[in-house]
Amino acid sequence: MLSLYRRHLDTCPHRDQGRTYSKCACPIHCDGIVNGKRVRQSMNTGNWARAIRHMAELEAGGGPIRKPIDEATEAFLSNRPVEPSTARKYKRILARLTDFAQKSGAATVDRLTLESLDAYRATRKLKPLTWSKELQLLRTFFEFCRKRKWCEENPAKDMEMPSDPKPRPREPYTAEEIARIVAACDAFGKGQYERLRARAMILLMRYYGLRVSDVATLRRDRIRGNEIFLHALKNGASIWLPLYTDVKFALGAVPPPMSAPEGPAPYVFWSSLGDRDEHIKTVIRTLKAVFDKSGVAGATAHRFRHTLATEVLVNGGSIEDAANILGDSPNIIRKHYAKWSPAYRQRTLDLFQRIHGMPVDSGTLLAHGKKEPISSAESEVAMVPGVGLEPTHSLRNKGF
Repeated sequence: MLSLYRRHLDTCPHRDQGRTYSKCACPIHCDGIVNGKRVRQSMNTGNWARAIRHMAELEAGGGPIRKPIDEATEAFLSNRPVEPSTARKYKRILARLTDFAQKSGAATVDRLTLESLDAYRATRKLKPLTWSKELQLLRTFFEFCRKRKWCEENPAKDMEMPSDPKPRPREPYTAEEIARIVAACDAFGKGQYERLRARAMILLMRYYGLRVSDVATLRRDRIRGNEIFLHALKNGASIWLPLYTDVKFALGAVPPPMSAPEGPAPYVFWSSLGDRDEHIKTVIRTLKAVFDKSGVAGATAHRFRHTLATEVLVNGGSIEDAANILGDSPNIIRKHYAKWSPAYRQRTLDLFQRIHGMPVDSGTLLAHGKKEPISSAESEVAMVPGVGLEPTHSLRNKGF
């Protein structure tokens, strides 16, 4: 038989009333005999009702396995075959959850409830899109724990996902912006070594929409004649693309990586020594310096992917074409890249002109969303904003 008591903190004003006093928030412990053995332990909570339930589980010899949350996160991370950078992000998020849980008295996974996660969410000052990604990780983590009987249910599953979180739209680069970025490669930094490397990196992203990690770890044996074989590290997609003259010349001018072993360097930009992720971070810093020097507002490496995807779609390519070129799935392209750029809108207007056999006035509702007639001349059939076709005859007799 077990009994509960408060283990009063030094700062508790009711400390002198003894451990049987229960009307405070100090940690609760239990003491007694279960199956002939002495049990004396913390209940990992300050809630009396919850402590009673935990005590009943101990006396019955059942209940979930008491898995410390730090051990659960370690097991979860060891079972996730992801890129090191993604693993670090997971570890960082779960470390915050672990720290919050331990400070709130929930040292084991089964102690974390929906109310606990609500309190944790209040400590995370995140935008809806960022929180939606973190919540998805928490749902995956608790489902991992539930399947291993470390908790009875997945509390994160009942948390509401932010309503339709959307990333901030990125506009594709203009030709003038790309020219400024390429020109910045010849002006930033202190010497030709980093300038020649930066120019080749920028052109690879411009022509092929490569991710930074793919550029940083590009192998020389993937360049064969007038073609380049690209292998996207993130999803394993492999494609052959033509090697354009500008890119071929820039790659040929790249000096061997510093500190590279003797003999032909296997990589274009990496010495193959040291940590791969640290090398990628160095490349990211180089590109940031180029973007800052160019003065292009909002310039990032990822905008090159958006630019190429938009160009593919505007010039008649399909979603599948853009997916094959960028090494992504069609769903990803449809979600992130098939957006209405000014060039795409113009292509739609040209399409409507071919369909209807008449030019579309630049002041139409289709082009600008203005509440104006289709043309300056009155037409027998016009568009009514929010309704559709404007009838040519009165419809009052019909009940309208």
